[in-house]
Amino acid sequence: MFAALATSLAALGHVNAGGHAPDPAILIVAAALVAASVSGLAERRLSGLQITAMLAASQVCFHLLFEVTAHQSGSVDVARMVSFHLFAAAASAWMMTVGESALFRLFAALHRLIVRLNPSSPVQLGPSWTALLADRRAPRFHQAQAACVSRRGPPAGLSITGHSAG
Repeated sequence: MFAALATSLAALGHVNAGGHAPDPAILIVAAALVAASVSGLAERRLSGLQITAMLAASQVCFHLLFEVTAHQSGSVDVARMVSFHLFAAAASAWMMTVGESALFRLFAALHRLIVRLNPSSPVQLGPSWTALLADRRAPRFHQAQAACVSRRGPPAGLSITGHSAG
């Protein structure tokens, strides 16, 4: 969102200052480059001065990109071009600073809400069912039955004959 807005403001300022309208493909590439460069900055909170400096540098890059990719050459009022790019940088910095501040306030409010709703000690719940380990009505397994199951495999009296290997 921010990358598209910053790119649009740069292009609008560039055109209003007398520059050419950038090709839409150039705007898409520029927005992708801005998105890639500012996504790495999302790891920590930046000051307004850091944001403004970063965006002023991005406006210089936008201007150079728009001029290098121009299909026409002409005279441009330099003071007007600089003022429009500075306005685009200031407007983008203001939006980013206000948006970042609002986002951090939202996260802080959500954190307070979660801490308030989360009890400090875990709740102990008993089981809602119990397992019956043995059916008391079933007959017990007798020692004689246990003797019948002395080993694994086929019954002892069964022999396989008549088959030769080979």
